[in-house]
Amino acid sequence: MPRFHVIAQLPEPLSRSSNRLGRISKAGPLIKEEKKPPSPPDLPPPISAVPGGYLKQLVRETEKEKRQKEPEVKEERAPNKLSDNLVQQFLLPDETPPILEAEMALRAEQLVNGEQGRHMLLAEKKQAPRKVVSPRAEGKRGGGEQSREVTAPPPREAADKADAVIQETKTPEVQEEKGKQVEEEEKVEEKSVKEERQEPEGQLADCRVAEQEKEHVRDVWYEAGTVWYVHKDGFTLATQLKPDEGTPDLAEGRARVRLETDGSVHDVTEYEIEKMNPAELDLCEDVSELVSVNESSLLHTLTSRARAQLPLTHTGPNLLALWPPHSPHGKAHRSRRWDGVWEAPPPLQALVKRVYVSMVGQRRDQSVVPMGRSGTGKTTSCLSFTQELLKQAGTAGDSLSPERLQAVFTVLRSFGCVSSKHSEASTRFAMVLSIDFNHAGLAAAAHVQTMLLEKWRVCQTLEGESNFLVFSQMLAGLSSEMRTELFLHQLPEANSFGISPPTKVEERQKASVAFAKLTVAMETLGFSANEQRAIWHVLAGIYHLGAAGACKVGRRQFVSFESAQLASSVIGCEGEDLHTAVFKHHLRQLLQKATGGIRERHAPEGSEEGPRLSAAQCVDGMASGLYEELFTAIVSLVNRRLSSQQLTLASVIVVDTPGLRSPRHSGEERAAGFSELCHNYLQERLLEHHYTHTFTHTLDRYAQEKVPVDFVTPDSSPAQVVSAIDLPALQVRAAEADPRGLLWVLDEEMATPGSTENAVLERVCQYFGETVRQCEQPLQCEIAHHLGSDPIRYDLSGWFSLVQNNPSALNASSLLQNSTVGVVKALFGPRASVPPLCRGLGGIEGGSQRSLERSGTVRKTFSGGMAAIRRHSLCISVKLQADALINLIRRARPVFLQCASAKTDAGGFDFPSLRAQLGSAHILSALQLYRTGYPDHMSLSDFRCRFQALSPPVMKRYGSVFITPDERKAVEELLIELDLDKKSIVLGASRVFMKRGVLHYLEQQRDKLVSGWLVLLQACCLGHLARQKYRRMKVQQMAVRCVQRNVRALTAVRKWSWWRLLCKVRPLLDVNIDDQKFRAKQDEICALRRRLEKSEKERSELRQSADSLETKVTALSSELSDERFRGEAVSQALDIERTERLRLSKENKELQGRLDQCKITINSLEKQLEEQKQQAISKESKGAVGTESELQLQLECAQTEVDYLRRRLRQSEERLEAEREARAQLDSKVLELQSQLEQSKRSVTELKRHCRRVTSDLQDARVLTDSLQNRAHELERKQRRFDSELTQALEEADNERELKEKVIQENTVLSGELLALQRKMKESQAEVTRLQQQKEELCAQIRDLSVPLGLSTDSLPALKQQLRELEGQEAERNQEISQLTSKIQQQQQMHLRFEMEMERMKQIHQKELEDKEEELEDVQKASQRRLRQLEMQLEQEYEEKQMVIHEKHDLEGLIATLCDQVGHRDFDVEKRLRRDLKRTHALLSDASCCCPPSMSRARASRQAAGSSWRDCTTSWRRARHGGRRRESMQKTLSMELDNAQLELESICKHKSLVDEQLAQLQHEKIDLLKRLERIRRTSMS
Repeated sequence: MPRFHVIAQLPEPLSRSSNRLGRISKAGPLIKEEKKPPSPPDLPPPISAVPGGYLKQLVRETEKEKRQKEPEVKEERAPNKLSDNLVQQFLLPDETPPILEAEMALRAEQLVNGEQGRHMLLAEKKQAPRKVVSPRAEGKRGGGEQSREVTAPPPREAADKADAVIQETKTPEVQEEKGKQVEEEEKVEEKSVKEERQEPEGQLADCRVAEQEKEHVRDVWYEAGTVWYVHKDGFTLATQLKPDEGTPDLAEGRARVRLETDGSVHDVTEYEIEKMNPAELDLCEDVSELVSVNESSLLHTLTSRARAQLPLTHTGPNLLALWPPHSPHGKAHRSRRWDGVWEAPPPLQALVKRVYVSMVGQRRDQSVVPMGRSGTGKTTSCLSFTQELLKQAGTAGDSLSPERLQAVFTVLRSFGCVSSKHSEASTRFAMVLSIDFNHAGLAAAAHVQTMLLEKWRVCQTLEGESNFLVFSQMLAGLSSEMRTELFLHQLPEANSFGISPPTKVEERQKASVAFAKLTVAMETLGFSANEQRAIWHVLAGIYHLGAAGACKVGRRQFVSFESAQLASSVIGCEGEDLHTAVFKHHLRQLLQKATGGIRERHAPEGSEEGPRLSAAQCVDGMASGLYEELFTAIVSLVNRRLSSQQLTLASVIVVDTPGLRSPRHSGEERAAGFSELCHNYLQERLLEHHYTHTFTHTLDRYAQEKVPVDFVTPDSSPAQVVSAIDLPALQVRAAEADPRGLLWVLDEEMATPGSTENAVLERVCQYFGETVRQCEQPLQCEIAHHLGSDPIRYDLSGWFSLVQNNPSALNASSLLQNSTVGVVKALFGPRASVPPLCRGLGGIEGGSQRSLERSGTVRKTFSGGMAAIRRHSLCISVKLQADALINLIRRARPVFLQCASAKTDAGGFDFPSLRAQLGSAHILSALQLYRTGYPDHMSLSDFRCRFQALSPPVMKRYGSVFITPDERKAVEELLIELDLDKKSIVLGASRVFMKRGVLHYLEQQRDKLVSGWLVLLQACCLGHLARQKYRRMKVQQMAVRCVQRNVRALTAVRKWSWWRLLCKVRPLLDVNIDDQKFRAKQDEICALRRRLEKSEKERSELRQSADSLETKVTALSSELSDERFRGEAVSQALDIERTERLRLSKENKELQGRLDQCKITINSLEKQLEEQKQQAISKESKGAVGTESELQLQLECAQTEVDYLRRRLRQSEERLEAEREARAQLDSKVLELQSQLEQSKRSVTELKRHCRRVTSDLQDARVLTDSLQNRAHELERKQRRFDSELTQALEEADNERELKEKVIQENTVLSGELLALQRKMKESQAEVTRLQQQKEELCAQIRDLSVPLGLSTDSLPALKQQLRELEGQEAERNQEISQLTSKIQQQQQMHLRFEMEMERMKQIHQKELEDKEEELEDVQKASQRRLRQLEMQLEQEYEEKQMVIHEKHDLEGLIATLCDQVGHRDFDVEKRLRRDLKRTHALLSDASCCCPPSMSRARASRQAAGSSWRDCTTSWRRARHGGRRRESMQKTLSMELDNAQLELESICKHKSLVDEQLAQLQHEKIDLLKRLERIRRTSMS
């Protein structure tokens, strides 16, 4: 029977539990089954806490016995009382289906878990279901189908397999295919059935599921998160999968991922996956703010920003630029670097602002150093930086402006750049542009220094590259007059230098436009027309020299004498002088020595070292010398226009160098040359400086200040490659085995007669085998640049001819200085007085203080050290120029701009190349140090002075200038007041170290505070100015009044005749006096003018003499320093030479003594040899006379000697064979040790990678923890601030309340006094009124009494008296009416108020009644729910009791049947029945465990079933009685509630009465107040 049929035949409780479990499994994937703690005592015990208990142990023992013994099939008749399920479960335990045992186990676990499991499952339903992935269903991902092979596992694995079946993921797509899966599973199970076994007596036939030999392994995986999968071509977005509960884990160090690109699943190592950052950080402007800093996340952020037109990205304190910028689809990106300038993006603006603020605030020079490969936009970035710097800072004076700066780059581009495959303007010189700022923070001047000019590019061009751009521009853009003057109207077809005019129309137009821009830039920089003509003359002379050529065979001379004559005429010399200067160097040297015109210090320059120069080398040397002098003169002209005499505060140095060049980057197959080695060496020096500044100096500062930082310095550094190129010897004459760099070895071997480039290569590879590798091609080697990630192959062929001192190049300067062309001599003549430190250096001269300091740094570099002795050697000059550049950068605080090229021809990103470029600069390590370290630091005094304003107590205590405070104590108190996180700021020995962002936060707080102070200061200043203006206006008003008064006086006296006479006579009197004064003043002015002209003339003369003296002093001081340093170096060399001479003389004496002894021994040996020869001759003469016996004896001796020699030979061969075997064994051991060594190296590498990975994750976690702690600290600080403000507000409120109460009390007292006074006043007013009325009445009575007595009652006085009486009565009646009206209004208002209060009380009472009714309903519902639960529990207990009774009856019948069968004495059956009896007892004990605690005593005996029923009925009756008692309690509660309502009503009535009384009192109070107010008004009236 299939498994699902077996499940259908389970007993009802088990089937219900299995259905519940099925529903639970459908609700969501069961990822992990947690082991629940044992249930509390009040829960029902499990039916079998025992799938692994006693019952299962019996079942497994039976199965074991069944396997050992073959089953005996007997026909037995089953009793009618037993059901099929019981027979299946108990009679044949070995046939029990595994799914049944699993269901029993799951039901027991569910009963153990109880309500906790239900709550857990409900919580799991609320959560989002986790995706579960099975690799078997990967092929059907589109349809959402998952197939599983259903097999019958062994019984011991039955529970686990059932769990796997139940926990199978039920997605909506899988539920649709449920029927198909069930059919497939039934078919598989039917195929797996091997035999059918008939049960006893043949009545029950059950299908048996066969056990498979191979166990079914569960394979369910769920998604754990999104990661980066790293491979050699880049990285890919993937989903990491983790095994579900029961699924075997992968090997240690392995992980499973599913790629998002194609959905494929791969098992990879843990090193190939990296964490992914949130999507909102894809365009993060600063990569140090990423949550996880790893290589893939960094590359993803950079490429995302590049696609979003954001090529610049902050990498902590530095900047990273991707070149060329990414252009949108459908638009080709601009490949020209000089067509326009980048508009400064926000990162560049932020960098410029930071550099400028740091320079002004710290008064220290700042430097910007771009690094990277050639063609990555370094020059464009430098130009953008300088223009943005001038835009933000502003300029002072007319020396420097953005237009002139653009002109500088235009001129240097034309004269120092060539076109190549990857760029139309590739720089071929190193430039240091220094912008000087005055004390106001404005750019005042600039200074340009150049070095490492690739002068050989004039005469030797590579394939795919042009000559310097100025030649093509000149040939395309010169006017016809200049062409005629320079003999360029007819150009020869061939030119040995490769200089040719543009042939295509587009190229010619482009060159013409560039030449126009060049001339405009020269005019902007102040180049005069004659200076421009001189420049074109020199360039034309170089062109004609290339057209003249040189003979390759025979004597050294020109090929084309006509072109040579044109070159000499353009330069301004005779043809013979040009020929002598180019080819006949020895004649010039002899003439100079004979005339004494040569200086001693120039002697080493003129001497030829190495092989004799060829004619082509001489011509090339002359051309390179001319162009070198021209380039240096152009730099001097540029500095002349950019210089200024203003006092400067600090400078910003911008360094532009040629990038790393490799022919492989351009797709060329050739090897690199010497010029590329020089530029690559300079890039390595910059990388070494970056490494030293970023890691070495920073960690040394931490160690010196005793600041703990958990960071390990990277193992690899550029110092190895730098040492392989420029490592000097320890002394002048060092031993051959001492290691030297390539430049020093090349210089030594060039001076060695008979040496070749091959000796140089062998020595360098011997010294630096790990860094320099010799290639298979002849004279080629490979140097591991960029930490080995970008190796470059070099070809040493012809390097001797390049580095050899060429006298033709030295003669070029004398030709230009002695030129017959006036403009050329005027340009190069003043340079004769400048002592050249080294050829190729430009901008050494300078007039300002800053330029002199920079020139002094270069001079010291070229004059000091061991390399100064060989500074005129081209190889050593390369090292000295690189040293000078690095020394200039070291004077300033550097900011590095890493330029990277990552674009391919297809428009995508070259991730391996980008990875190598970022790895060469240790970007990830620098970011980790920046995040975990303390990048911002200040001295203690600076920190206190700058931020003490944030704490008024500290500022009050330490702000006085007359107190010298303890800086450390003051800073500690300041930090306590600032309430900063303790981990974000650390006090060192003498400095304060801050995490990233802390200094910015403090600066913001300080700016906010200072801005408020500045507003107050501005208000004070504006008030002061307004007061001054008011005073001026008052003075003006007084003056106007005075003028008006005088005008009025003038108008009054204007018509007087005497005034008219005075006005006519007075001018006539003053004319003579004025004329005399005027003449005297004119004489004084003429004398002063003469004196001024004389003083100006003297001043100009003195200034000229002072300038000449300053130049002479500068030259003499430089020469003196040169001579001093040279003297020191020579003295050191002499000391070393003296020690060497003494050592050699001592060795010479020793060797001489040994030689004499050897001669004596040789003489003695010669004498012995003569004696032996004579003895041998005598023996031979005697042997000839001997007998045959002697010969025979000699023969035997010879044979024995031969045999002895043969044995010796055999023994030696055996020994040799043994030694060979031993050697073979040793070789095998060596190989094994080598393999072990390689394996250990690999393991060490893996461990290092793992360590770096773990360290990176740890640092990321630490940074995240620090940020969270800072955020928590900030929130706590805000909470404390809020609490303090709240406390302060509450205190203020309390104070205000107290003041209010005090004021109210005072007001009450005053109002009482006022009322008393008003009452007195009213009484007095009433008394006055009464007295007045009495007075009036008395007056009326007097008037009445004064009337005669004879009048009648109708008389007027009587009527008036009656009228007065009536008016008094009317007034009294009106007063009474008003009082009654006011009382009526008061009564009406009180009535309305009482009605509103009653309505409100009714509403409140009604609401309280409704609340009580709702509470009663809730209580009734809860009691009913409890009763219903008790009834359900009783019903369940009754059903379980009936089931147990039925099982008991069946078991009793079975026992009776078995007792009947005991008489047959079938021992096998008896044994089986005993075993069944034991199982039955075990089941009975298990069944007794599943009953509730209330019936545990009733199950003590299986015969007392009736008593259990009675107990159930009694418990039911008790429950009913309890229900009745609850009903009675409910009635009593309702009665109590009614009583409470009555009491509440009475209380409300009392309250209403009290309110009425209070209202009446208030009304009376109001009436009294109104009366008082009325009395006060009447009294006032």
